[in-house]
Amino acid sequence: MNKKVYLVCNAHIDSVWQWEWEEGASAALSTFQSAINLMKDFDYIFNHNEVNLYQYVERYSPNLYKEIKQRAKEGKWNIAGGWYLQPDVLLPQGEAIVRQIQTGKIFFLKEFNQAPKTAVNYDSFGHSRGLVQIIKKCGQENYVFMRPFNKFVDPKKYQLPLPKEQFLWEGYDGSLIKANRCSNYQSPLGRAREKILDDIKNLSEYDVILSTWGVGNHGGGPSKKDLQAIEELKSESKDREIIHSTPDAFFNDINPTVTFSKSLITCMPGCYTSMINLKQSYRELENELFYVEKMCSIASLKGTIDYPVDSFVKVTEDMLNVQFHDLLSGTVIQAGEKDGLNFLGHGKHILNQLRANAFFGLIKGEKVADPDTYPVFVFNPNAYESERYCEAETCLVVPWDYDNAYSALIDVHDENGNLVPCQTIKEESNICMQWRKRVIFKGKLKPMGITKFYLTYHNELKSSLLKRGPRDIYFKNDVKEVKISSKTGLIESYKVNGIEYANGYLFQLMCYQDYADPWNMNYPNIGTDPKPFKLMEKTHGLFEGLESFEVIEDGPIILRAEAFFEYEDSYARICYTIYKEGDEIDVNVSLFPGNANKAFKLHLPVIGKNFSGEQMFGYENLYEDGNECIAHDYLTLKNGDRYLELITPTTYGCSYKNGVMMITLLRSASYCAHPTYFGPLLEKNIYVKKIDAKLTEFSFRLTTSDESSLKRKAREIIDKPYALNVFPTIDTKEDNGFQIVTSNSNINAVTVKKGLQKEGYIIRLENNSSLDQECLLLVGAKKIDLHFGKYEVKTVSYSDNDLKEEKEMYI
Repeated sequence: MNKKVYLVCNAHIDSVWQWEWEEGASAALSTFQSAINLMKDFDYIFNHNEVNLYQYVERYSPNLYKEIKQRAKEGKWNIAGGWYLQPDVLLPQGEAIVRQIQTGKIFFLKEFNQAPKTAVNYDSFGHSRGLVQIIKKCGQENYVFMRPFNKFVDPKKYQLPLPKEQFLWEGYDGSLIKANRCSNYQSPLGRAREKILDDIKNLSEYDVILSTWGVGNHGGGPSKKDLQAIEELKSESKDREIIHSTPDAFFNDINPTVTFSKSLITCMPGCYTSMINLKQSYRELENELFYVEKMCSIASLKGTIDYPVDSFVKVTEDMLNVQFHDLLSGTVIQAGEKDGLNFLGHGKHILNQLRANAFFGLIKGEKVADPDTYPVFVFNPNAYESERYCEAETCLVVPWDYDNAYSALIDVHDENGNLVPCQTIKEESNICMQWRKRVIFKGKLKPMGITKFYLTYHNELKSSLLKRGPRDIYFKNDVKEVKISSKTGLIESYKVNGIEYANGYLFQLMCYQDYADPWNMNYPNIGTDPKPFKLMEKTHGLFEGLESFEVIEDGPIILRAEAFFEYEDSYARICYTIYKEGDEIDVNVSLFPGNANKAFKLHLPVIGKNFSGEQMFGYENLYEDGNECIAHDYLTLKNGDRYLELITPTTYGCSYKNGVMMITLLRSASYCAHPTYFGPLLEKNIYVKKIDAKLTEFSFRLTTSDESSLKRKAREIIDKPYALNVFPTIDTKEDNGFQIVTSNSNINAVTVKKGLQKEGYIIRLENNSSLDQECLLLVGAKKIDLHFGKYEVKTVSYSDNDLKEEKEMYI
């Protein structure tokens, strides 16, 4: 028989979902033991992924773990997929998914001597096209998934028509891998035979098919009843050979010819926003990990610290655990959310210590401060020299009888004593003394290293400083014009080089009718019937006594205003920061949600076309019909040869329709409220906890750009310079002058870290545009010329004074 059915027995185990991680570990133990027991009586292959579950088994049942390893040697236990776990693959950065894959690869090669060629990610709620390049360059060739559903799972929930269920998936850069959509990753207890027959019927056009079976979600896997039924089916089948097998064997036997060149979406778009506080915390850890790795790498290469390999491994595992598809999607119970926040808090605490170690190592031996000066050292994470806005705080030494008619204002000087543009702004504390001070300044920063500045202060009469109060804002410099109305509290006009981009009020906060379901399972869009927040006529509650709209900072660097809004029981503060140079406007939103089952969005009616957003290692055109999309660091609309760019470091969900860009901030859904056919979504007349029912902060930047600079502009606001007031002690400087520099600022240095799979250091560089790019990379005394195709990511290794380009995305 030429026709075949490759059976893949598995047990989908959600490590966190309706339960906490301990119960997930327990489910893994019992499922794995059951699978081992059945191997004594049945000749079948059990397939399982997920490092974290194997770690639980090794820790809590070492004898079982030894038996699993023995069965793996016999070919009866197969490592399917080989990743750390089954992650969300829309929200993490590309580099974070590289860590997901390669951390799994390191573990399974060491423990089982297996490196699967097929990535397995059944249950994730959509899959970014950026995965293709990553999977290919991490040494894998195939991808099997379930969502978005095909018509065979549930015709009413048919989410993504594909040209074929077996196809070639093309990445942004042109990479190709084989892909297969399975009908379902599991089968109900005792119904595996029925599920396999359904797959044979529904996939009759294919000579070779994959059929996954085994009880899942809370574990289970194979059963005696199902294995007996499958043996009977194998003997009965006349036109198809039915084989207990593995994903790799299946893909080795198919040669799809149809190509699909898009992300695999849309699927349950509530997952893009639900549990936004956890998502924001995850994103912070992700960014901080890659930032601190760079700082520790350059400090180590300069000879000032030893690179903390083991500590970074721990933080990476914290990040990977939170990538779990039910956790990062925001669809777990509240206790599961706390599990995730515990992982994130643990990782951030370690990174905080590592950053301090590297930073103080880099400034060791710096010149002792001159009298009446306050040294500030600034670390630039970018591998190119740049002028950046920096913020720092210090405690001034001022007399206790300081004349209250005056205010102490900060001056900033560069290393050569030259004054740099600066402005004293509100400090974080609230003590009415001329003591703690905060300053924003614009300084030229050395590439991936420390630049030194000096603060001094002078006195000015308070009567000569800003008079707070409500007034319309009209600001104009040589690049931009901005109008903000004191009657609406909203941006009415945003012009850059004479071109108007606003087509109505920008950053209008809206409240939508939404659902308690955090997945938003049954709809491709988020919310209906939008209602606007209004500027408070008279502030009350937390904002009582404040002006509804007021300019609160105005100086050489920035003009800053705040406005207070309300809708029913929900409230918000929107803060605008207009930079005196350039075209940038920063917008910060503090949202106090008080309404249940609502979605909160920002509306930006803007002029442009081709609504697009960044994805992992690329960007793509997004829906323009109001259906929900995701974007990482930025969204764009094209206007002539320029792009209107909205930088989005704190949100993922977004949509666009009829010229309005809509940013989904928060959904007040219920924890783990899963629609079923058996009853109502929520029980009536009982209190049900709501997700994110607390103050949540969001930040954005509005700017314009050319295509090549989109990613650079976004990362420059996300990867802020780290500035700290430090008075150096007398010590010996241990800087050997080592540098890492890129010639092209539009090539993003994604990561610089000590290698786990290669000796020396790993440097990953990204061209996040459709345009070819050239870049000269300098590492120490070595140079390498690199040519980047569209959306290409390159990995370079540096070891023993040797610099070379690698084919694989090593970590």
